[in-house]
Amino acid sequence: MHEYRGVIHVHSTYSDGKGCVERIVDAANRTRADFVILTDHNTMKAKEEGHEGRHGRVLLLVGEEITPDTNADHYLAFGIASAIAPSPDPVKNVEAVRRQGGIGIIAHPTGGAFVKGEYVEYPWTNWEAGPFSGIEIWNHSYDITGKSKNIFQLALYALFPWLSPYGPEEGVLETWDYFVSQRGRRVVAVGGVDAHAIISDYEEDFVTVSTYILVPDPFNGTFEHDSASVYAALREGRCFVGADKVADASSFRCHVESGGDLVQMGGTAQLARGATLVVSSPKPGLVRVIRDGEPLAEEWGSSLAIGLDRRGAYRVEVKRKACRRYVPWIFGNHVYVV
Repeated sequence: MHEYRGVIHVHSTYSDGKGCVERIVDAANRTRADFVILTDHNTMKAKEEGHEGRHGRVLLLVGEEITPDTNADHYLAFGIASAIAPSPDPVKNVEAVRRQGGIGIIAHPTGGAFVKGEYVEYPWTNWEAGPFSGIEIWNHSYDITGKSKNIFQLALYALFPWLSPYGPEEGVLETWDYFVSQRGRRVVAVGGVDAHAIISDYEEDFVTVSTYILVPDPFNGTFEHDSASVYAALREGRCFVGADKVADASSFRCHVESGGDLVQMGGTAQLARGATLVVSSPKPGLVRVIRDGEPLAEEWGSSLAIGLDRRGAYRVEVKRKACRRYVPWIFGNHVYVV
């Protein structure tokens, strides 16, 4: 499989970002991102005005952050042809993305931010809104703005981001596992930067929380092929979330070996053919295996192999040790064993 690093959830001057598209792709090239998904609020003018495509090494894709005027229910839409007018009812927004054949991702489901000195929540309010494709389990901007209890903490975390209590909210991970294991839904986890270039520059944000995809064929430089590869990997869950602000997360691998087949994240393996979960981490860490939302195994190291004897949805997360504590680092998507 070929690995590519993506920067997801970026805002430009087409909505409330402080940088133009040229500034964004320049930052992406300098930080050696492979693809960027632009998600301006309620507009796809960047696509309409011809910005989507190759910019140096970077593939720029244009989606939308569907943003109702309710301080809630923000919904990322990838792979859609035209902008979707926001509805205050998330059911209608989920359905609108589905009708266009897009990938709908619930953005910062517990997120919040300081707006004009006041903290405002932006939660997802209706988990029964319909067949959403995935959840943004980790939002870098929320690490800074959403976990600050007051304006003084906001200033502190903005100046010294490593001091913030960063990482996915446990409730979000539990909800993700619930829909996968209890509801039988294939829900993909992604990580977003939510970059606006307000608190920090694009270049700084683009090396914080990445979404890495795995594709069977390498990019060939054409927009049609490479964009289809990105969307297929995201749709199928052949991806993982890596906090590069903790350590370089590239080269993480998690798959199930079953009857001679190697099944990647997002795929389905047959238990009857004998199944072994194999994990490889780019650096040593606390490797945790989760089955149907419950911890199965935990071991310090850079590799792990476990024989599986039960059906279920298996995922792996890795934590690194920093400042005498374990900090979240990598979150793989599920492998389904049937």
